[in-house]
Amino acid sequence: MMKNERIGEILSRRINALGLKKQFTAARVCALSNEAADGEFEAVSFKNGVLKIRVSSNARAHLLKLRENALISKINAKIPSSLVEKLRFEID
Repeated sequence: MMKNERIGEILSRRINALGLKKQFTAARVCALSNEAADGEFEAVSFKNGVLKIRVSSNARAHLLKLRENALISKINAKIPSSLVEKLRFEID
């Protein structure tokens, strides 16, 4: 560990060394997606560019599906790179 190393750099190196990069990225995408959700949905999981979100009803899923591209743009604006390519809906 170098003296002037930042905590983020240390954590990133340890996450990679432990083989947890995919899991960490998925958790981070879900957390940032929930911030962008404004209470409209809950991010459940993220894998291979697909963000699974939980919604309260079929009607809510339909309304969000109509805004899917805008939602994806809003979510991707919160994360360092555009990782989310598609939304998958889960009815609660």
